[in-house]
Amino acid sequence: MEERIEPSTYDVIVLGTGLPESVLAASIAACGKSVLHLDCTGFYGAHWTSLSFPQISSFASSSNGHLPCPEYFPHHQILSPRMPSAPDDSVDSDGNSGFQQVHGLAQQQHPDGGSVADPGSFSPPNRSFGNGALAGPKLAFCAGPLIDSLLRLQAEHHVKFTAVESSYIWRDHVLAAVPASRAEIFQDRSLSLPDKRFLMRFFKLVTDYAESPNGTVAELSTSDLERPFVEILQRQNLPPYIRDIILYAIALADQDQEQDQEQASDARRVLRAKEGFATLALYLASGSRFPTAPGPFLYPMYGQGDLTQAFCRCAAVCGALQILRMQVSGFLIDKETKEYKGIETASGQHLYSGKLITGPSFCLRSVSSTSTEDRDNGEETAHHSFSESTSTTTDSVNKVARCICITDQSLQPGVSTLLVIFPPRCLHIRTALVVRALQLGSRSEICPDGKYVVQLSTVCSNSTAGDEALQAAVDALFHSESRESQVTDTNSKPKLLWSLCYVQTMTTPWANWGDVGMCCMPDGTLDYRTIMAQTETVFHKLFPEQEFLPRVVVAANNVEDGEADDVDGVNSV
Repeated sequence: MEERIEPSTYDVIVLGTGLPESVLAASIAACGKSVLHLDCTGFYGAHWTSLSFPQISSFASSSNGHLPCPEYFPHHQILSPRMPSAPDDSVDSDGNSGFQQVHGLAQQQHPDGGSVADPGSFSPPNRSFGNGALAGPKLAFCAGPLIDSLLRLQAEHHVKFTAVESSYIWRDHVLAAVPASRAEIFQDRSLSLPDKRFLMRFFKLVTDYAESPNGTVAELSTSDLERPFVEILQRQNLPPYIRDIILYAIALADQDQEQDQEQASDARRVLRAKEGFATLALYLASGSRFPTAPGPFLYPMYGQGDLTQAFCRCAAVCGALQILRMQVSGFLIDKETKEYKGIETASGQHLYSGKLITGPSFCLRSVSSTSTEDRDNGEETAHHSFSESTSTTTDSVNKVARCICITDQSLQPGVSTLLVIFPPRCLHIRTALVVRALQLGSRSEICPDGKYVVQLSTVCSNSTAGDEALQAAVDALFHSESRESQVTDTNSKPKLLWSLCYVQTMTTPWANWGDVGMCCMPDGTLDYRTIMAQTETVFHKLFPEQEFLPRVVVAANNVEDGEADDVDGVNSV
């Protein structure tokens, strides 16, 4: 029988240890509120967790799909994996894999056979490989809100990062370098002199915009900033190749921006000039923030799961009570007002709080149809659901196709960690999707020397389109003996040893309920700005008068702003 949790009343109860929930727990605890932080699993991270490759291999090779906790992965679809079965060390002495059934998981065979990694003599990923993020690729801007949050909460010493050494864009079947600063524009031999002049002039405009007190410059009116960013680039007479660099490799647009406006009917697909300039300014500022980071991006060593643990540790330092393996069976509802009062654990204990924060897996069914009464306390227990039907989304592009690959050599000789951007229509299938590929080497501590993990993703409206785009990118980057490559020169390309493609459906939980805040699952963006903004919105909904992420002073490790460049946790390795 589970031990009772004492005390039984808190200011806030947080369900789930995903990144948004963990940031909120740390921020609320730093405000002096009492926080109870629960998770039904024995690990941190929820949708943001980093699974070991034996776990991922078991998940993919099983006919039904197995994951450590099914409620955290209800909307994943495997796109015909082609890989060896799970290694022996992922199975216990009783022959059990230690995983539970994933509800609603479907196998789909693509007409062309799906992923085609030929294992050859390569053994399945074992414990010499570290953690693979099911929500990758994801990067942090050096000057972005995630790094700022770690510094404000004094949580930077709980997590280490490795720098992304360089970025590339796919152009004419080769990788072309993306400049991270004005100095790199001059040094880039692949850029013609006119291209350098175009980029230098535009970067100067971005710098002027960032330094202007009201965010405007002579060349841009207020109405210009609300126009599509691509129109501003066209007005600057930037060549198409330079526009691709700015739109997709620097401004990080994840959908086609050159599409006719009549076809792009959904306004949310269009990157506005104000957003584009803000991202470019952040890109340039990030490139010079940390002396040992050669570019604007950082990746958490050991995977994204370490980020959630860093914020959870910060919450614990600020007084939050954290308990793993705690099942929650329902929410307590006031019988008369139907307002939230608390939760009921699987053991039947009632825990009370003024506010509730839940991860995307905790969705409330209709109270009237599933509630049970407690007449003595005037309460009803509404049992939560993991059903997709309780989540809604209005975005027509609501899927993210992802792929994890293992190769035998780097995409660029001598470079361990790098980013590749495939702009629309650059691949042989002429897809309008944007594909990102993040290569991680041994410096990221997730694979041994001589091997590389490459995470790919694309935002799409259906699984077939996403799978086709990923396969085209994989064909462009790697050589596989079991598939005829689309590019004739295969000798210089890394060999594809292992791969897994899958699709996530992005759902937005129903959140219009009093003192309850619901967090979103990982999105399809490359960086953490959207997630951090959504997290701040949830915080201010529940605590409109409180400061989000107040600065925490820890006497034993007090780091001032001026010392930020020397902090090991955010210094590139």
